[in-house]
Amino acid sequence: MKNPARFAVLMGIILLLCVSCNSTKNADSFSDEQYDYALHLVLDQAQEKATSDLFKQFNEFNESMVPEQFYEIELRRNDIPGMDLLIREWSEEASLSILQIYGDFTDYVEVLKSRITFRNPKALFDEGDTSVSAYYRSLYINDVAQMISKTIGTMDFKYWRQAIIQYNAWASTRNRLYGENNELLAAETGYDELLNIFSFHFASLFFNHLAASESLIRTTPDLSMDPLEAQILGLV
Repeated sequence: MKNPARFAVLMGIILLLCVSCNSTKNADSFSDEQYDYALHLVLDQAQEKATSDLFKQFNEFNESMVPEQFYEIELRRNDIPGMDLLIREWSEEASLSILQIYGDFTDYVEVLKSRITFRNPKALFDEGDTSVSAYYRSLYINDVAQMISKTIGTMDFKYWRQAIIQYNAWASTRNRLYGENNELLAAETGYDELLNIFSFHFASLFFNHLAASESLIRTTPDLSMDPLEAQILGLV
């Protein structure tokens, strides 16, 4: 062989083309029923893991309890005197409240999951590694938030209100003394509105965990996985 390196590169290209052709052939050989079967298995596994992981985070006080619309508070928690303590106290209070509905929550999302049908499972599969979770979220995030709001009982927003007041005092001072343009937040938000905000936040956390779990399942080989599911996902 005059040029072993060139031969090795050529063989590598041929092997890559063979694998690509085989993958395309395999992808085209599955029926809608088989895609539907695999995606429902993925959803079952992802929801079980997501629910477990989410409530474990709540139990360990490791989940963020600051909704996206209040991101400035999270961003400035180490800059504002007393803010880090208030956020930690609020996070523990909120976590303890949500932990009380673990049983009701898991039962409820199981019912929602059982209602999901995939009209075009192949197309949904091709949308990406979190496509099932995104579809689920689009259908039921409002329902999950309403369920949380109705089930969670009474939440004490004392620490959250104090955090808002503390942030506004800091922001006003910075605006006045340094000409900054820090946004002030509504300090007198009513109880029902706060409950609604945080119910949607908790629901969003669930779907975030669901997406992470789905992506992990769809991209990680697992010897215990259903053989057809693994084949459709391209993990074997």
